Amino acid sequence: MRLAFKFSVKWGYLAHNPLDGKRVELPRGSSKRSRNPVQLTASESFKLCSLLGLREKLAVSFAGWLGTRVSEAFGLRWEDLDLKAGVVTFRRGFVQGRITPLKTEASRTNMALPEEVLESLREWRSVTAFNKAADWVFASPHTKGRRPLWPGEFMKSHVLPVALEAGLPHIGWHSFRHTLSAWAKEVLGLEEAKTLLRHEDVATTSNIYGQFELQAKRQLQQRLVRHVKKQAKAQGWKDPAQVLDADEVPVM
Repeated sequence: MRLAFKFSVKWGYLAHNPLDGKRVELPRGSSKRSRNPVQLTASESFKLCSLLGLREKLAVSFAGWLGTRVSEAFGLRWEDLDLKAGVVTFRRGFVQGRITPLKTEASRTNMALPEEVLESLREWRSVTAFNKAADWVFASPHTKGRRPLWPGEFMKSHVLPVALEAGLPHIGWHSFRHTLSAWAKEVLGLEEAKTLLRHEDVATTSNIYGQFELQAKRQLQQRLVRHVKKQAKAQGWKDPAQVLDADEVPVM
């Protein structure tokens, strides 16, 4: 019933949700989340990315490093990305097969892209058939690019099996946002963490997002990335980019 009322409001059939907030207590067995999503360690996150294909790695990296809501990541078009400046602007979501506006002003903002995500984005755009400005970043080949991939089915078919085979927990898309939130609270202040997660209560009073603000967000991300990589190495993860085979060691 909660979902029925929620989407009735979203699609304009009702003015308000009678089950919104705490006005009605839901019965036991309802769809309300009964436990927190699974959280990954730093080394588990890097391990998962190393086992995924390019498209899957991009989706997980995007969710993992930016803590996006699943609807936001799969609602991206290439025109929302500035790969030269390393910036993404969130404008819409993809929910239950429908393109929807984002629900808060804090969600509709721009964010700096970590280099790990930028690298995957550039590589994916160079090989995907749907790489025009108006194309979906995660376009569905089954609809010839007219619609994005369905996030739930994509997770179930392409990401979760790899995670389980590698001995990782039973994850969902929200696991990555939950994980980023935990990491951010370890190394950043609470308000800084909320900024990276784009929560409504830290939306600025101005609708203009200047270069200074974007640079500040980039610096927060860089601090977080360094912290997570340090954690991963302490947990035994080795960065493949920094590991040379014996025959690759330069002769002095």
